Amino acid sequence: MPPFVLAMGEGAGIAARLGLPMVIGDLRNRDRMRRGVDQYRDRFRPSAWAPEPYVVVSGTVAVAATPEEARRLLVPEAWSMAYSRTHGTFPPLRPAERVEALTMTDKERGFHEAGLAGHVAGTEEQVAHELETVLKETGAQEVLVTTSTYDREALLDSYRRLAAITSG
Repeated sequence: MPPFVLAMGEGAGIAARLGLPMVIGDLRNRDRMRRGVDQYRDRFRPSAWAPEPYVVVSGTVAVAATPEEARRLLVPEAWSMAYSRTHGTFPPLRPAERVEALTMTDKERGFHEAGLAGHVAGTEEQVAHELETVLKETGAQEVLVTTSTYDREALLDSYRRLAAITSG
């Protein structure tokens, strides 16, 4: 198995120059992600590791019975990210209901809302459509799902729903 380059900053150029597969995220800024993929493909030099460009798109994917339930899966990590950006430490994930009951500063609320935006989240039908769109836009060979939440049962349900989408 070849090494993969995480395409942050100069990563796409490095992967292309060395002829290595590339992992790129995140799904929040699709234009930037597409530019990185295009740059990688345009500059790719074949190597012993990879004869042609190989792209893995990485991001958070949450699937649930309703769009609201899928969005709730994102709440714990969005809050921990917001907290880390305003306090300097990343706290353990909390249950969504505890996060929703918090009083947030304007700055925390802004980071929290930004942390909820741009992910692939929704019902099976919505997520299938969105993933299909991402794959068409990027031509990626794989999608790496990096979902994290407090409720492990809900996360397992999300993964089961995602598996049903991708295996059907």
